[in-house]
Parts: sequence; C-alpha cells; structure tokens
Amino acid sequence: MADKQNPDNAPILENIQMDSGGFLPTGFGDTIFRQRYARTNEESWMEACTRVANHICQAEENGNRAKWMPRFLDKLSEALFIPGGRIWYGSGRAKGQLMNCFVVPTEDSREGWGQTVKDMLIISGTGGGVGINFSPVRPRGTSIKGTGGEATGSVSLMEIVNQTGEVIKAGGGRRTALMMALEYNHGDVMEFLDAKLDLGRLNNANVSVLVDDDFFKAIKEEADIVLKFRNKPIIDKDGNQRTIPAKELWDKIIKNSWESAEPGILNIGLANKMNTLSYYKPVICTNPCGEQWLESYGSCNLGAVNLARHIKDGEMDWDLLADSVRVGVRFLDNVLDVNHYPFKEIEDNCQKVRRIGLGIMGLGHALVMLGEEYGSEGGIKLIDEIMAFIKERAYEASTFLAVERGAFEVYSDDFLSTGFIKTLPKRIRSDIKEHGIRNCAILTIAPTGTTSILAGTSSGIEPLFAPAYQRRYYTSSDESNERVLNEEIVIDPLFAQMVENGMSKKQQKAFVSSHELKVEAHMKVQATCQKHIDNSISKTINIPNDYPIEDYGKLMLKYGPKLKGMTVYRSGSRGNEPLKPMTVDEALAHMKSQEEFLEGSADSDCPSGICEISDVPIKQTE
Repeated sequence: MADKQNPDNAPILENIQMDSGGFLPTGFGDTIFRQRYARTNEESWMEACTRVANHICQAEENGNRAKWMPRFLDKLSEALFIPGGRIWYGSGRAKGQLMNCFVVPTEDSREGWGQTVKDMLIISGTGGGVGINFSPVRPRGTSIKGTGGEATGSVSLMEIVNQTGEVIKAGGGRRTALMMALEYNHGDVMEFLDAKLDLGRLNNANVSVLVDDDFFKAIKEEADIVLKFRNKPIIDKDGNQRTIPAKELWDKIIKNSWESAEPGILNIGLANKMNTLSYYKPVICTNPCGEQWLESYGSCNLGAVNLARHIKDGEMDWDLLADSVRVGVRFLDNVLDVNHYPFKEIEDNCQKVRRIGLGIMGLGHALVMLGEEYGSEGGIKLIDEIMAFIKERAYEASTFLAVERGAFEVYSDDFLSTGFIKTLPKRIRSDIKEHGIRNCAILTIAPTGTTSILAGTSSGIEPLFAPAYQRRYYTSSDESNERVLNEEIVIDPLFAQMVENGMSKKQQKAFVSSHELKVEAHMKVQATCQKHIDNSISKTINIPNDYPIEDYGKLMLKYGPKLKGMTVYRSGSRGNEPLKPMTVDEALAHMKSQEEFLEGSADSDCPSGICEISDVPIKQTE
C-alpha cells in the first residue's frame, strides 16, 4: 500500500505513563468504575481491563490473540483508548450486549406499530437505547381507506412508546433511552413540537425535528412549507394543500429549544448527502444522544481515544495517537463479532455493514495542556489538524483490516462515490479502491459522559465545564426519612494537577469554561470536527440564560445547514441546576483556603445535564 507501514507489524508498545505509577481511576472516576463497570467490588482496574481485552480478543484467530491481547490491554489500562460503557459492562458475560443504542423502523399499520413497540422492548431489556423516526406514520386526521376512519397520528404512537418506557422503568430497569424524530413537513409537526411541553407526555424521550436543505431555503425565502405524507402533499377537506409558513415553524423550533432545550435539530438531508452507504440504504434516524446516524436496525459500537493521555511534555505524541487509532479500529471491529445481538435483524445488518464509532474524549483538557483556548483561531486550527490526522489513520487502519479480513459485505465501487468518501485524500481512496475497506463508517464523537469521568478527563469534544464548581445534592438522613441538602466544591483534576505542578499564564488563559465561551465558539468547534467525521457528533451548545433569542435563532440558521445535528442548552432552562461553575480566580482562592480539596469532573451522563440517559445501570449487586 502506498507509503504506509502495516500496523500489524508494529511492536507492542511499552506502557505509556502520564505520571509515575501509570493510570488508575481516582475520585469520581473510581466511583464510576466501582458502580458501573467493575464486575465485583473486588475487581481491580487492571483485572477489569484484562477481562475486556480478553473478551474482545475472542474475535482474533488463535495465532493473533497473543499479539493483540497485550496491545488491547496496554491501551485500556493506560486510558489511551476507552471503549463505550456497554463494552465495559458486557465483556465477560455469557450473553454480553456490547452495543449502546439502535435505530428501528416503524410502519403505518397496526402490525407496524406493534413491531416497533416489540423491538423497543427487546432492545431495552438488553440495556440499549432506541432511536425512531415516526415520519412513516400518517398524520392525525387523515383518512384510513380500509376502515373509513381517521388516523390518530404519529404522536399517538410516540405516547405508546413513551409509556412502554415508563413501564420498563417502573419494573426496576433503568430509564429507557429514546430518540423520537419527525420530519419538518409532516402533518403532525406542530403537535410534535409542543408535545414535550406537556409534562409527562413524552418525558422518557429526547425529541428532534428532521430537516434538510429545502427547509433552510424556505426559512430564508420566508416561503410556505407544504405538509406531506409519503412525499405527497396532504389535502385538506376543502381540497387545498395544507401548508405552514416556514417562519412560523422556525420560530416555534427556536422558542421551544431556547425555553426547554428541545427539540434538537437533526439534518437528515446532510446526513444522507454524506452517507457512505447511500448506494445501499439511507440513514433514517440517530441514536438517543444524536452522535450516530443509522439505517434501519443499525447500532452504535463506540469507543474513544483519550486525547489528554497523548500529550507528552506539552506536545501531542502523534506516533502514539496513530497507534491508538489503529488499535481502536481493530478493537471495535472485533466487537461486532463477539457481541450478543438483541435479535437477528440487527445482527444481520451489523454484519453486512460493519459500522463502528471511534471517537475522542479529552479534547477540552488536551487544548489546555497545549495552551490553546477552545474556539479560538489557534484552537480551531489545532482541532482541525488533530481530527484530520485521526480520520486518515482510521481509514488506513480499516483498509488494512480489509486486506486481512475482507471488506464489509455490501461494499462496492459505489462506496468511493459517496459524499464523505470523496473528501478523503486521493492516496486513501486509491488504497480503498484496490483493497476495499472493512467498515462502512468509522468515526463518531459520542458524549462519553461516564467513561470520560472514569478516564479523569473532559467529555467528548466539549469544553471544560469549569476549573471548579459547587455541587449541590440531596441524601437521606440516617435518623429520619428527611432529605438533607449537601454542598461541596469539586476541583477539575487537570486544574488541580496543573496548579500543583505550576501552571503557565498561557495554560491559565486556555482554562476557559463552557459558560464563559462565546456561543459561536461551540458551533465553530463542532463544524470543524464534523468535516472529519463520517457518522455524527453529540455536542451541547451552551448559551447563557440571558442570551437574546433573536441572536440564538440567527446562529442556528447560520450553522444548521453545516451540521448533522444541533442540541442547545440555555442555562437555567430546565429549572434549578445542581452545579454552579467557578472562575479560575475563584477556584484558586478556594484551593488556597483548603489544605485538601475534592477532585472530580463536571461531566454527567450527558454533558449538558439535559439527557438523563446512562449507558449502563448502576450495579446494586453482582
């Protein structure tokens, strides 16, 4: 292959140490490890890493296991590569389900509704989340030819699915993770946009409106949007096409998301334009957190390279990063072969397309360590360089795997003509043309909420929440059933380490929190990363409580056509917030007043604090 060395021939790396003693989860990270990922209370970090590496190595031919087991173990134990939470939890179990989330289809029939609910029940029982595009369901009030009656609409099915999730939760399981999506020109769109405002109606789901280029064009031209079902205009009782002024629809989307953080905006038009499987199947929806556009019965197979652990002596270790990407791609490809799938349709699709989702975590921390401010000109340039590097190494690795194991089943030369693939360097496309490629899509940026806490770093591509924050939480009193309010100050672990070791002025300036950033900085970072991601990105765009709604709408209109998805959280829009960020000066003042301080991360299961979905249940007993 052109100018490339086969990574399979690379020597096993020695353990890379960030500091003396190597990596161990500490603080909140150790708590997450014990509660969610350790098989028993006695299982050590190294034992857990060994368990996961051994499980995933089952996909290797016997002659390869001795070579790849140490390499997998090295990346895991040193927190250079962190698999998704389901992989940590499911590895070593007889029927371990290692996938985070799935997308299932629905149809406009009683049988179709029943199948959707059945699919969701089975997937939820394995711990997976579900994304559903309800657009195939006919709008409320339209006639049903077979019975002469009127349809109850797509939101009615959403309510059934939502209530099913409530039943699962009430039965002792974790909350069902759901994404409910509807096309902007569906006849039920206005009811859909307001449904979440009715507390309890769709309380178990994230909701997003599906848009495309025609949507944004209609807004800019202040045109009317023709409501459709199955791509045909909906005709009212007077024989006229049903329409909505584009501005009215847009204003409702902006108002509702500004006030309550929903709906999200999912650009299905751009997703399919860049879809590497456009010649085979369209993508129809995302997983609940929005980072993975999927075809029917597609799934999320996630892992992340920890960028912060690849900084050595104030510089990016590019050779180490390249090796971690290559190992991560192979690891996730192996997951597809050792996973216990919820049912056959999902297994068949996953084996045919072999979609994986290699992402990153620790970008916020890495930028600080490199002395670049998140969203600044220098920061954007560095992010672009890092993401382009990861993209190229990942596609090289998947091509090498095709040489060894064969291309994914439905690969054809049409793959080279798809939107994202045409953006790859010519040398990589030439190698793919010669050898094929193992995975239909490779790159995803997930929120990495709990796994980033485990790794002691910032989540996904999010900026730092704050150098320190005040945490308020309730516990039950031992003497009574009364709830007791607790308060504590939590220091970001990197901030604490850098203060202890000596923080440069450049690094201190780079320690900007998510609440201090300009709103557009969030969008610039996401747009920069999106150029290099074939799947999608879960990213929360934080805006201040007093941010003008008009300015917010303008930015959403500016970046909406460029991004596959947008989720916004306005501070305070969901009521009282348990975390109060502190400035650098406030954090330093507090640390000076304390001989000891808490170390932790502000990351929650969803970094915005608005998605209460965790990737695995908190373990009560083994």
